[in-house]
Amino acid sequence: MKPYHPPSPEQAAVVLEAVEATIAAERRFFDALRGKVEDGTLEVHYLLGNHDRLLAHAPAARAAVRRALGLPGGEAALPTRMIFPEERVLAYHGHTVDAVCHEPDGSAPLGDLLASELIVRFPVEIRRALQVEQASLDDIDDVRPVLAVPAWVRTLAEGEPRQVARVVARVWRDLIEEFLENPFVKDWMKAHHRPLKLDLAQRVKLLLALSARAKQRDEPRLTQLYYLLFRLIDVRLAKAAVKELEKREHRGLSYVVNGHTHFAGMKPLGVVQGESACYFNTGTWRTLHQLGNVARGRPSFLAYDAAAYLVFFGPGDPLGRRFEWWQGAGG
Repeated sequence: MKPYHPPSPEQAAVVLEAVEATIAAERRFFDALRGKVEDGTLEVHYLLGNHDRLLAHAPAARAAVRRALGLPGGEAALPTRMIFPEERVLAYHGHTVDAVCHEPDGSAPLGDLLASELIVRFPVEIRRALQVEQASLDDIDDVRPVLAVPAWVRTLAEGEPRQVARVVARVWRDLIEEFLENPFVKDWMKAHHRPLKLDLAQRVKLLLALSARAKQRDEPRLTQLYYLLFRLIDVRLAKAAVKELEKREHRGLSYVVNGHTHFAGMKPLGVVQGESACYFNTGTWRTLHQLGNVARGRPSFLAYDAAAYLVFFGPGDPLGRRFEWWQGAGG
């Protein structure tokens, strides 16, 4: 059973099992949060994104999430966006702008395959090949950019560096080759191909193929290419925010809040419908492992926790504030 397989009762049962296991493992967190909701201290809203996409096809799992958070609604569909009119805010996850992580018809995006066939399997295969037992290998999905994963694994693996490098390169190459031969991947590539242009499908295939063949000394240049082609997602999110605010049903709103990219930030958008507008990204609560991409030399990663604090105020704020935005990081 794969997350990119068509929805089915069997898949929904697996999703419910995973959700219940997560709630059990993080019982103290959910109990504390639910207590704050039940005593009125907090008001929590759950918006669907791409990593929890399968909740859209698993009613019992949705009900379990709501019970754990103390939210009403049971098995009802989870919202994908919310409007806060007094604060003039439109909030949604942001993945709908990212064609790798969203399909308009609700089918499985390529991101599901990248996660399940590369990111999840890679540490398993590395452990098997190198007898490496570091728990930190499970942080693999926090590595940015994604194509720097082989370099990151090499920094964790013990043993002779040259031998480790060969094994890591071989495991990654084998997974990439298998990935590109996956029928679901081939179908996605074909559906997203646009003749006579370097389309998204070709860019993804090119970067994956290059990463499978790249030598260790080539990784900094490959990373630069990754940033050039894919860091533009922040620009796309900001442009999409302008389009959303220009819609008639969003008249009177000035702020768009997303997540998705894992990098927090804000971007003033200019005047939209007569008001100054701004786009915010709240980033992630997960520890980031980011590859340095300026200095030359051996690839090096910085692990850090990034904090983003964002509050919006209604028209009655005594200080006249519309929002407060603070960022920080610790490593």
